[in-house]
Amino acid sequence: MGKKSNKKNSSPNNKRKLVLPGFALAIVLALSAVYFMTKPVAHVDPVAPATGFLIENRPVLSPAFFTGKAAQAYKIAAEIPKILDSQFCYCYCKKEKQHKTLLTCFTNNHGAKCETCINEALYAYELYKQGLTLDEIVIAVDKKFYRPYKSKGSRTL
Repeated sequence: MGKKSNKKNSSPNNKRKLVLPGFALAIVLALSAVYFMTKPVAHVDPVAPATGFLIENRPVLSPAFFTGKAAQAYKIAAEIPKILDSQFCYCYCKKEKQHKTLLTCFTNNHGAKCETCINEALYAYELYKQGLTLDEIVIAVDKKFYRPYKSKGSRTL
């Protein structure tokens, strides 16, 4: 009987040498793609100034009087008065409290007690930081917050 050769093939397989580095490269590329696709948007300089001629000329109350989201909304109102002064307030305080614009809500305590006012201000600021124009912000806020007016005296049957 013949001797069996226990020698293994001493020349390495080129395909096997490339599998591990190729696999590592594929993982790195996939992770890089995920990172760049989910990376937060960098701060963009606003297209339009957030200050200028205002309809509401009373000063905004200091955010120091408030806490949480309310304080943040008052800070935003002081920072971008023109943006908020261009917004209709969808809590309908214009009809019920004779407010001029969303900015008016932050010239008194009303803005601290109203989730609609706070959320409109926060949303407008988010859009402003993304670099949207004043007109684009007004349209986006209107789309998000519009709801039909119902007077407090109206009843549904």
